[in-house]
Amino acid sequence: MGILESFSQIKTLLQNIDLAAVAKLSQKVDLNKLMGTVSKMSDEDLGKMLKMMQAGSGKKRNPPEINGDFYELGHKLNEADREVVLKVRNFMESEIKPIANEYWNKAHFPMHIIPLMAKLDICGLTYKGYGCAGRSSLLEGFIAMEMARIDSSISTFFGVHSGLAMGSIYLCGSEEQKQYWLPIMQRMEIIGSFGLTEPEVGSAAAGGLTTTCRKEGDEWVING
Repeated sequence: MGILESFSQIKTLLQNIDLAAVAKLSQKVDLNKLMGTVSKMSDEDLGKMLKMMQAGSGKKRNPPEINGDFYELGHKLNEADREVVLKVRNFMESEIKPIANEYWNKAHFPMHIIPLMAKLDICGLTYKGYGCAGRSSLLEGFIAMEMARIDSSISTFFGVHSGLAMGSIYLCGSEEQKQYWLPIMQRMEIIGSFGLTEPEVGSAAAGGLTTTCRKEGDEWVING
């Protein structure tokens, strides 16, 4: 490239460049160092850098709405199911979200929400009879997801009471036990629990629990 051609390109560059912008940029970075670095970049890298800079310089875009339903299983819910999911969502947003951090920090459970939760009428949702609705497991999964979206501890509480405790009675209990316990647990008049942890062994439901039980006549004796 000849000297005259170089001067011509420099003249064209100066005519088109925003000198005010260059001056402003020079206050932020070392222009000579920046130009040296950029001049060594490949055409492909330069293109990527320009694309990234242009994407960040436009109008601020709002992030997409968070959606945990990756496989769009929600389309399989019927209208009645969607109403239940929306009812649970509203409950979690209005009753749990404002107090979740407070109770996490205090390491307390908000006992006052149990009567409010009972009004949702969702415990034992998949069981048939005994005051339970006999609805789908898919619906129950969406309910658990809505709860966990706001506070995983509430979702765990619901899963233990409605699933582990009520489910154990529903699947393994005698008919007399089912008739007595399931209706009052469905109404959340009593709350079920699950023996999962011990001081020396942690979460040892799969093995290692030191608590034992033995049957003596018509009674069970529990030690631990």
